[in-house]
Amino acid sequence: MERTEPTPLTPDEMARFLPAMTDWLARELLEKGSVRLAALDTPGSQRNFQEVAGRVSTMLGRRVITVTSSHGMTFELGDEQLPDQGRSAITR
Repeated sequence: MERTEPTPLTPDEMARFLPAMTDWLARELLEKGSVRLAALDTPGSQRNFQEVAGRVSTMLGRRVITVTSSHGMTFELGDEQLPDQGRSAITR
């Protein structure tokens, strides 16, 4: 059974989604090292969380590795610090 794409987030919903999910994913990755989200199986939700992963990478100054499949997405925090990046307040 093929899953249909849900209604995209409105600009207001996206403005709330990005910072909330960025903070959440950063905390989860710092605590656990990796996170798997099974419900991310549509292109729109995967794009949204790719943007979140990029924001987390910038926030923490560390690479966030994402693996996407038809069953969801996995996020993993890389070991190395990105060049020319200081650590964010969340890591202190």
